[in-house]
Amino acid sequence: MVRERLGDWRLAWRFALAGLLAGLLVAALSTRGVMNGPFFAAQDQLFPAPAPDKSVSFIAVDANSVGVFGSYPFSNLDHAKVISYLASLHPKVILFDIPLDQLTIPDPELSTPGHPFDTNKPLAAAIKAAGNVVLVCTADVSPQDLFAADAAAVGERGLGIPDEANAVRGVVLRPDPSQTCDRNEADEPAFLQALRMAQGMTDALEINAAGTQATFGPHRIPLVGNQMLINFTRGGGPTCSYLDAFNASCPHPEQITNHIVVVGTKFIDGGDVYSQAVSFPHDSSFCPKSRPRCMLDNQNYGYRIQGDAMTTILSDRYIRLQPSSSMLLAILVLSLLVAVIVYVLSFRVAALFTGALLGAYYVGIFILGKSGYLADPLYAPIAIVLSASFSMAARYVLEDRERRKVERIFGHYVDPRIVKQLAATHSVGEIISRGERRDLTLLFVDIRGFTAMSEAMQAEDVLSVIQHYLDDMSALILKWDGTIDKYVGDEVVALWNAPVSQPAHALLAVRCAYDLIAQASALQSKLVEHGLPPVSWGIGINSGPAVVGNMGSKDRLQYTALGDTVNTAARFCSAAPAFNILIGWPTYEACAEYIAVDEMPGLQLKGKSAEKFRVLRVSAIRENAGAQWVPIPTDAALESYETYKHHYAQQSVFAAQEADT
Repeated sequence: MVRERLGDWRLAWRFALAGLLAGLLVAALSTRGVMNGPFFAAQDQLFPAPAPDKSVSFIAVDANSVGVFGSYPFSNLDHAKVISYLASLHPKVILFDIPLDQLTIPDPELSTPGHPFDTNKPLAAAIKAAGNVVLVCTADVSPQDLFAADAAAVGERGLGIPDEANAVRGVVLRPDPSQTCDRNEADEPAFLQALRMAQGMTDALEINAAGTQATFGPHRIPLVGNQMLINFTRGGGPTCSYLDAFNASCPHPEQITNHIVVVGTKFIDGGDVYSQAVSFPHDSSFCPKSRPRCMLDNQNYGYRIQGDAMTTILSDRYIRLQPSSSMLLAILVLSLLVAVIVYVLSFRVAALFTGALLGAYYVGIFILGKSGYLADPLYAPIAIVLSASFSMAARYVLEDRERRKVERIFGHYVDPRIVKQLAATHSVGEIISRGERRDLTLLFVDIRGFTAMSEAMQAEDVLSVIQHYLDDMSALILKWDGTIDKYVGDEVVALWNAPVSQPAHALLAVRCAYDLIAQASALQSKLVEHGLPPVSWGIGINSGPAVVGNMGSKDRLQYTALGDTVNTAARFCSAAPAFNILIGWPTYEACAEYIAVDEMPGLQLKGKSAEKFRVLRVSAIRENAGAQWVPIPTDAALESYETYKHHYAQQSVFAAQEADT
């Protein structure tokens, strides 16, 4: 657990701060709108795209119709025939989404000399006879008065302004009077007026003072930025070709009777193409055969978007957006949540959690999208990732700092391998801030007769002897994974099973003691080569419970151990003859299969009862239970000591004679 590795929960504020910084950064991005393009493009993917309402049918001026009739726009006489045919099938309303802003020339085939055949009056008559035709207009294009006068209504044709992803999302229900034609007396979109007629409503459209909801008869329509968001379908709906309607031969006339009928252009050069929020695969009727890929998947014809707008209201399935205040709150909450959880978990688990949270978030907003609620698909996920990244970076910095502290504190007296293990798994606080009672093995080693010897030596020689001695002793202790507790003059104190656990701590100490004696000759040779006297040392080892931790004053602390086990090991060392290893019974019991011992009868330790306290001398050691015994090289070390002592004495005599001469 990170909390265990880095300290305690008091460090959590750093991670919370990192998460908060990430959240504030993402919140600033969201309010500044610098990523609105990707945001809306991602949010467009959440539109639910329901099935089209079967009560809305389409009459399409498609490429096939244009090929038969010739150039577009068609003659108003053709429109008259289509409207007359549709009216004969008794639709609820006909939304004619083709601007009738032009009067067409007389029909040459029906004209006689001196009597041109008017193509416009038949259209006006057809509109009047139908009685339920809604015409369209814009601020720049308005239907001819001849047609508008007989229409059931004239409404705005325009759609909403595209968002930053260049997609139409909605339609303004109450356009500014200056942004529509004068004939639009209700100042409403044409599809809304068609719906009013289809549903037999007479109530006016009402928008609340906040501009967040419109009331249209029984419908309560949520508004976003004065727009109703369209719940786009995927391009379906019953369709009849304009050519078939002209020939009075729609294959399914029942799809017109008692239906809302929308007439519009469905060919790419008709100019009525928009990018919308929902993409869908286009069938072959959307493009001419010469250009089968004339449109992008997110493009649609305007008359079909008008149909989707009507479907949205008919089904009362509206699109709602997550409020900006809710987005900001979600960004900050998720950032803080991720930051704190990253603090609790390991790096790998934290990364998996971040990925799982992202997956769960997207699943959640997808489900909400299917219900018509569009949530934030971009900023909150960015906040999650950024918060996790910031928190992991903060954790890395803290762990690296803890690692450096451990290495700095223990690097001088613990084997580098132990230091790495400590730094990877423990914090400084865990190791030193609180003491603990645990089983330890203590090893004491000091030089025999050094005090008397040092009094006859120059100060720099004393320091040189101590330096060589401590260097060699320390290197061997670290070799056997010991922790150097302290140096007390010529005495070295080492311990095992702290700060890291070492199950075979007693055996490690005894093997180390063997090496301390076996390498005696090398140290004695080095001392004599430097003109220094050889030294001998004794070793005491004891195992048992002790308190270990960071101890001292508030100004100076030291990682050490204390207790009777420590004191007893020191007394063993004081009583040990040169190049001998004295141990207590607990140490022997811990490694009885690997060492041979001799009891030291009559040896009295200060404060210990000779009858109850057993002192043992290690006489041999072996690698494993089946290996041969190897004697402790006490005799070889003593012989080497005497030999080098003799060499040193001779050197001293020669040096004295030379000084006299």
